[in-house]
Amino acid sequence: MINNYLIYYPKSSLRDEWENVLMGYANRTKIGIVSKMVPIIGNLSVAENILVAAYYHHKVSYKEGMKLVISDLKKFGMEHHVNSRSNQLNDFETFIVKYLQVKYLCPEWIVFISPRRMYVADYEDKFHEFLRCEDIAKSVIIEHESNRELFSDMKEYTEKDFNRWATQDLKI
Repeated sequence: MINNYLIYYPKSSLRDEWENVLMGYANRTKIGIVSKMVPIIGNLSVAENILVAAYYHHKVSYKEGMKLVISDLKKFGMEHHVNSRSNQLNDFETFIVKYLQVKYLCPEWIVFISPRRMYVADYEDKFHEFLRCEDIAKSVIIEHESNRELFSDMKEYTEKDFNRWATQDLKI
């Protein structure tokens, strides 16, 4: 069953509160958070940033990990960035690296917190294409309500209340 939700917040303080709740929950269960608050380590390459958690949590070998990373980067037209540093990426490429970091943790849920804050408006079409094409069974986009119209064409996502999602789906 595919569960993809859009959750809107009216003010940043509520988003921050929700992010704190989710960060606490992420430490105990399988939830991955893609957020501006989660950093990319500047002195590591794109591949190293993506694989560091996979090495630690899943004992993925370097050789096997690199095959996966190159394949995923190729899917996003970023294979030339495999050895790049974060300061060589545009905002959308940085978003993709953050997403892949989370994907390689193999979470049950992937949560995108204020994704529009992670990239500039020039990449809006790329972001929507990413959401339509990437096969994510359980994902949530938490975004400011002023951006509601930008997600109106996202038929794959259903609007849901944060508290309802947290209690029904996450069981917290």
